Amino acid sequence: MSAPEAEERRFEVVAWMADRRMVLYVPAIEAATSVRDMTEADDAARGLIADLTGLEPVTIRCDIRVGRAGGLGHMGGGPVGYAD
Repeated sequence: MSAPEAEERRFEVVAWMADRRMVLYVPAIEAATSVRDMTEADDAARGLIADLTGLEPVTIRCDIRVGRAGGLGHMGGGPVGYAD
């Protein structure tokens, strides 16, 4: 299937600063990566999702929001110990 015909998949990405880097957490796949600059965020998040799911990067769309991932663990923060 060529890229224009492939089904687009959307993923929520939660971003926050930690140790001078922007942490990017994808709740749908419970995975995170980090970048030095927000301009790298979309490519990094798509690459992470593609690597872990096998989806083609051109079919992945990321909805990036700044904040902390909610609903994880009893405290509601991001992945435990990752950026705290």
